[in-house]
Amino acid sequence: MPWPIVGHELAVQQIRQAVAGEDLSHALLITGPENVGKMTLARIIAKSLLCKAEAETRPCEQCTSCKRIESGNHPDFIIIEPENPERPTIKVQQIRELERFLHLTPTESRHKIAIITTFESATIGAANALLKTLEEPPAYVHLFLLASNADTLLPTIVSRSQQVTLRPLERKKIARALVERWQIQADKAQRLARLSGGRLGWAVRAATDNAYLERMESAQRLLLALLVADLPTRFEHAQDLAKSQDTAQLIETLEYWLTGWRDVLLLQAQNDTGLTYTELKAELEHVAQAISINSTVAILQAVVAAQTALFRNANTQLLMENLLLDFPYIG
Repeated sequence: MPWPIVGHELAVQQIRQAVAGEDLSHALLITGPENVGKMTLARIIAKSLLCKAEAETRPCEQCTSCKRIESGNHPDFIIIEPENPERPTIKVQQIRELERFLHLTPTESRHKIAIITTFESATIGAANALLKTLEEPPAYVHLFLLASNADTLLPTIVSRSQQVTLRPLERKKIARALVERWQIQADKAQRLARLSGGRLGWAVRAATDNAYLERMESAQRLLLALLVADLPTRFEHAQDLAKSQDTAQLIETLEYWLTGWRDVLLLQAQNDTGLTYTELKAELEHVAQAISINSTVAILQAVVAAQTALFRNANTQLLMENLLLDFPYIG
């Protein structure tokens, strides 16, 4: 039976073959943008390994094992995530507790499985603490590390894991899934698919929670306002962002800004077919004409670096002030 995953066909096929042949790596590093499907894939793999049904029907989603994984109370399955979502950090104490969990033999199955989310937020101590388990894992252990980008992790972590990269999905796949699985009207599904940037999880949330769209639109307006603001006004905005948004919200805001700057780059390359913010095409064309392609690329790199620094608990206000200094003034 097919796994209930939209897209990512090659990655899913390779992992299914490894699971069926009992040849799955003890450590998978699943990378890709936020809301692209990393957790969904990790859960499905865990269910397949622990499912009590016949091999060809795993995961069945009906047995007690599948249901307990979904509810988060399976004795051989654990999810490690930041204790404070507002300032996401995986701490060394969490890894120590994970090691104690993994070194106890399985209770109900042949495997013990752990998912560690947002691993780019792990402290250096936490990452180093995990290395020993990655080097000498018990035979029954499977670790799934989720991160946006392998480049933000310690090379020793990456080298000891099998990397699975999930890329943004095609818009038509997202739109079709929204219509068929979530019964979203076709015109709304197409718009959400475009705005999602290839992230099905974002599209589903935006379809069911208007706050998602409102936050995106607010970030769009702020970006355009910053480009015509003087330096004191930019610093005021930096201070306001640092006070009003937690780390997770700021990372999300920067993601929306990244999308806007990618649209500027597309316009500079005279390729508007892939635009995400088509409603803002006129404003973004004005930006594209006012600066060079090299400047746009440098800004994109600065925003990505700022996101990475936020995961490392950098001083938020100082970080935002420095980033807004990199933004051009466009009158």
